[in-house]
Formats: sequence, structure tokens, C-alpha cells
Amino acid sequence: MSDSPEHQPPENTLKQLEEAGALSHFASSIAHEVCNPLSQIVLATDFLANPRPLSDDMRKKIVGYLRQGAERIDKAMKSMLRTCAPIETSMTQESASALLDDALATLTLDPSVRVEKHYADGLPPLLADKKHLTEAIAHLIANALDAMQPAGGTLTLTTSLKFFESSEREGWQRQSWFRAGDHAVVIEIADTGHGIHNSKMPLIFEAFYTTKAAGHGAGLGLTVTKKIVDLHHGRLELSNRPEGGVLVVLTLKTAAHP
Repeated sequence: MSDSPEHQPPENTLKQLEEAGALSHFASSIAHEVCNPLSQIVLATDFLANPRPLSDDMRKKIVGYLRQGAERIDKAMKSMLRTCAPIETSMTQESASALLDDALATLTLDPSVRVEKHYADGLPPLLADKKHLTEAIAHLIANALDAMQPAGGTLTLTTSLKFFESSEREGWQRQSWFRAGDHAVVIEIADTGHGIHNSKMPLIFEAFYTTKAAGHGAGLGLTVTKKIVDLHHGRLELSNRPEGGVLVVLTLKTAAHP
């Protein structure tokens, strides 16, 4: 088959194929997330349907299985609706360091975690939806805190200014978020936790993918977080640190360069 341009599918066709594949994966992920706890509910109800004497402890255990399964389905459905629903934004000028501090204030810090802050002075404000961006940053910090349990570690929060000398492009299907002459504020969140296995790194933004145990998150946190960052025409990157742990880099345009 020739690789000449006339034999390559047009860009809109490639985009449709990509979207169809993403939709298929999303649908199968929903089915998987619902079917697992649903099977648990069916087994528990079948057990109750059989005529046999039940002790109070056994009855309490079965009710617990039913409740746990129902709660997992409810959480998955609410998370899915939140992911698919449009996010309305109200942009105001915000300080990157204030957003970090506000996000940190919403979380409970374990005494085993030490927080280091390296905020650059005189940074220009961001044009941001304070509520949603604070929520996104809080989720990223919460992931970092979880990754350092139970041993604890160091959470490092850093802000800096970046100037783009040339335009950048994230992918063929998207216009460049950052063009030559743009100024951006960079927010870094670093932890000293267990990191992310290299084979899992390409999956972290996929809906319903999670490294947490069953019942501890539907795997939509990073999906929603990236959606919020995209709405700000920003960039969200995660990588493993050479010394251990994960580095999250959030790049956002300043208010002077919307």
C-alpha cells in the first residue's frame, strides 16, 4: 500500500475513527464497572433466595455486599454523568499560588507528609475558573498524597513562568494551545511515592482506569481533571521522577495572553 498523501485517509476520517474507538472503549469500560458489582448483588440475592436459616452475622454480611455493590454502581454512574456533562466556566484572574493553597486547604494532610512550597514571586495572574481549577489541582494533590501512604514522604509544590519561543502542537487533531510569544504559568506537583508503572502511563487519562483498589474510586478523577485543564487551553502532563515518585506539570496561559 502506498504511503502517498492521496492514499492516506483524510484528517476528518481519522478523527471520526479515533472518536468511534474512544466511544467503544468508554462503553465497554462502563459495562465492566457496572457488571462487577452487579454480579456481587446477584450472588447475594441468590443466596438470600435459598431457604436456609441465617444468623444475624451472615445477614449483616449479605446486606453489606448488597450495599457495597449498589454504592459502587451509583458512584460509577454519577462519575460517568459528571464526565459527559458540559462544564460551564466563569473566568477570572487568579493567582497560581493562591489556587494551590486553596486546593491544599481542602485536603487532610497526614503527619507523615511534609509539604515544601517553592512559589516564584511576581507571577502574572491566570485567567481561570477558580472553582473548577481548584478542584482539579486538589485532585492531583490528593493523588500525590495517596501515593505516599502509608510510609509518608514529601509533597513539593512549585510555580514558575514559561515563555514560548515557538508554537507547539499536541496532536494532529488539535490546534496548538501554545503559540510563539505566549507566556504561561507552570504549576508542578511532585511526590516521593511509588510512581506509576511505565506500562500504565498511557492509560492514566482513560475513563474508568484506576490503580486504586475496587471501591476506592471509579477511575474518572484524572479524566475530569484533564477535561477542566483542556477547557483552560492548558496542558497536563504526568511523568515518573528519576528519584522516585510522580511529577505533575500543569501549564496554563497567563491572563495577559488568553
